[in-house]
Amino acid sequence: MKKAINFLINFICVLCALIVLATVYFCLDAFGIIKVPPKYSIVSRFYSEIEEIIASGEVLNPDRIIDENTPKRIVKRAKSEEEEKEKKDVNLAEELRENINPSENGDSEEGQDEEKIEYEINAKRFYYDQLNDYAKKIYDELNDHLDELKTGTYSADFGLEFNDLLHQDDGRQVLDDAFQFSINALTFDHPDLFYIDVTKIYLSTEIRTLFNKTSYKVTVGQNIETRQKYLADGLNSEDDVNEAIDKVKEVKERLLSECQDKDTIDQIKTIHDYLIDNVEYDSNNGRNVYNVYGTLIDGKSVCEGYARSVKYILDDLDIPCIISCGIGRNRNGDTESHAWNYIYINDTWYALDVTWDDPIIIGNGKVTNDIRYAYFLKGSDKFFENHFEDGNIVDNSNFKYPEISREDY
Repeated sequence: MKKAINFLINFICVLCALIVLATVYFCLDAFGIIKVPPKYSIVSRFYSEIEEIIASGEVLNPDRIIDENTPKRIVKRAKSEEEEKEKKDVNLAEELRENINPSENGDSEEGQDEEKIEYEINAKRFYYDQLNDYAKKIYDELNDHLDELKTGTYSADFGLEFNDLLHQDDGRQVLDDAFQFSINALTFDHPDLFYIDVTKIYLSTEIRTLFNKTSYKVTVGQNIETRQKYLADGLNSEDDVNEAIDKVKEVKERLLSECQDKDTIDQIKTIHDYLIDNVEYDSNNGRNVYNVYGTLIDGKSVCEGYARSVKYILDDLDIPCIISCGIGRNRNGDTESHAWNYIYINDTWYALDVTWDDPIIIGNGKVTNDIRYAYFLKGSDKFFENHFEDGNIVDNSNFKYPEISREDY
């Protein structure tokens, strides 16, 4: 009898221990404290759905900056050049407004001007300040882990941060937009992040349903399936990134040294002239032509690379500068997507387009000072004859830009 009682007691103790262990295991599994393969997961037995949704980042389409069929401004030696230009520039601003950004509700130009930014601008976080709260959370998390981003493997874990949003009917689209806008805004505010390829960064959403209650866990970083690094082409490790950063900084430090003891305008002119003298426009859209490495190290670029490089250096000179995106009309009369800079001088914004100040030369053409500085610190009366801003650093983002001076500097 006594043996039977002892056996029963031992059995109950073992059973209780197993129940406690199973409960602890279940809790660790349920709250995601430990990662358990589905076939060993107790919690998964209670889920009606476990799903992973991933979406990659987007960037300005290569054709968006310069279409191969619409080459950038070309200088030819021809007697009739100026006459042809005058003909093509007739009503150019009106054509751009009608063709590129037509008004659907009959808004007047005054109504459009009211959309200009009125708050105090921090040029080093210009795009960040226009993001919604969801996008700012993604931007902030990535910005707080820049060293980890150099590995190309870091993923920001937001847990259930966006759970309430994703329960809304339009939550998925809102979060997708926040993701796209935030990672592009980060690189436009920080052109020194040339080592990141935003098209390789993914938004991953894990959907779990337990007892008919759905939860959404979000991470931003590596593709959870392929584990591909999101480093720019040619960079394979953190050591590669640091080596590339050192090369770019060396060029920047040399330029900063040249700018010592110069006034603001001469500093801008130094950077402007250096890019024109040392960078070749790459109509083949080669590797890194959209970032500061391709521009400053490889000496090949498109307009986005020129604009990022201007901001990259002016930021260190504490000259407020932002990158602007929009539409341009070149000398051939062709419409092209384009990027340039706005620079803040003496409480006023002016436009700078280094790309168009560095035209392709055909035959015996010559770049005179009139051509070399045709788009140097211009006001809207001149600049908007063939530039039209749209704020689309990524499709449909529509960021707004500050109002620039009407007159040239």
